[in-house]
Amino acid sequence: MGVSHMNLAKIGEYWARWRPNDIAIKFGGVATSWRELDTHTNELAAGLVERGIGRGDRMGLLLTNCLEWIELSVAAWKIGAVIVPINTRFTASEVAYVVSDAGCKLLFTNEALAPATTEVFGSCPVIRVEDLGQLFVSGASVGIADTLDTEPSFICYTSGTTGDPKGAVLTHGSFNAASQSWAQALELTPKDKLILPFPLAFTGGLALCMFTYWSGGTLLLEPMVDTDRIFDLFEQEGATALMAVPVIHQQVVDHPRFATADLSSWRIACSGGAPVPPTLLKAVQARGIPMLQMFSLTESSAAGTVLPNADALRKVGSAGIPIIHGGLKIADDDDNEVPVGEVGEILLSGPHVMAGYWNNPEASIAALRGGWLHTGDLGRVDEEGYLYVVDRKKDMLISGGLNVYPAEIERVLAGMPGIIEVAVIGVPHEKWGEAPAVVVFTGGAEVKAEDVLARCKAQLADFKLPRYFHVSPTPLPRNMSGKILKRELKIELAHLPQTSQAIR
Repeated sequence: MGVSHMNLAKIGEYWARWRPNDIAIKFGGVATSWRELDTHTNELAAGLVERGIGRGDRMGLLLTNCLEWIELSVAAWKIGAVIVPINTRFTASEVAYVVSDAGCKLLFTNEALAPATTEVFGSCPVIRVEDLGQLFVSGASVGIADTLDTEPSFICYTSGTTGDPKGAVLTHGSFNAASQSWAQALELTPKDKLILPFPLAFTGGLALCMFTYWSGGTLLLEPMVDTDRIFDLFEQEGATALMAVPVIHQQVVDHPRFATADLSSWRIACSGGAPVPPTLLKAVQARGIPMLQMFSLTESSAAGTVLPNADALRKVGSAGIPIIHGGLKIADDDDNEVPVGEVGEILLSGPHVMAGYWNNPEASIAALRGGWLHTGDLGRVDEEGYLYVVDRKKDMLISGGLNVYPAEIERVLAGMPGIIEVAVIGVPHEKWGEAPAVVVFTGGAEVKAEDVLARCKAQLADFKLPRYFHVSPTPLPRNMSGKILKRELKIELAHLPQTSQAIR
């Protein structure tokens, strides 16, 4: 088999030649064309070379959403360097760990996040993007590095819920494959305008940027999630797509403007990253917008499965079928494929899967054993091969020897009047080992435990029924990608069986 060459920078160069005046990115009221993006990143790449950055070198980005985030990435690819996105919520010690583990030669940040770089020592200078103009070499042109498709483009660190964060090595080839598959699945064209209101440092945000870049569309980059602003982008900019975690879509649906806003340009709605309540899917579809569900993770370059448009109503709740060139298997603990309809771990394969974890061969072997990416998520497939995500493997609880999936209970309670946020966790129980506890945030609305139990009884088997109920006075804790931090709730509410009365 011959050696395959691939550099993601060539995609931007292509659009700069074919559609030079089209808008690549809009951010902060400033539109950047493909020609301007190509020119700027040439000048920035030349400046990085002068700072000693070359092929294979790593650069950390501790940045909120900004044009410079993307320009630094494209400039890095042009010289064969590697970008290390860093979670903007990390503490100084966590930032220092990632910078050290990845061996970053430069770290870019901004004034607001600079305090989180105070523990970065040694040979990694910290540069603020407010001073980035000094790196540009006016009029410079650089040749794009002839990288292999197996060479890293990004090292994306996981959230570290089971120890120190692990760096997933995503290559030029894996992100090219993932971006192409998304562009084909969603039928993206240069006429599309995609809204990105959540962090580029989150792999889901990075992937959305990448498949917009791959398809030649316009990225409507926003500094943060602002629901009013999302409606403005539909009505004023003609945005065609919103792809986000369920909590963002729920904010859109719950907003007063949802019923009356002009959403005629909106043709793509897609959600994932957490279980998507059927009530949310149906609410978006009621406005005439097919609401799709997908399944992916950082280690698969944020690609995996997606529900085809034509099946949006026929397969409500499904995360769809594998992307092009992708594989899907549901397996037991011994990696044997389970029968149709049975729950097992979701395994993925294909060119979009990571090369492995940076500097962590043991974890790489475990995650990629047998040629399949072990996702740690549980799911099942129906007789047509459509995936239904059940829960995180680590979130499943065993009560009296029976498997209970918190996400199943959460879907039942989603949309219940008064409940703004809901999470189900396992708490210790003397008789059953573990028991499900429902935790809700209501914003002050009254929600009664007996009503919660009655709703569950109508739709769930008796062994799945919640045994405890807790109303949180504050919104539930979430990570950067919008997922509820159940591990924090488990620690905080471990005392629940001793301090509260069981609801059944």
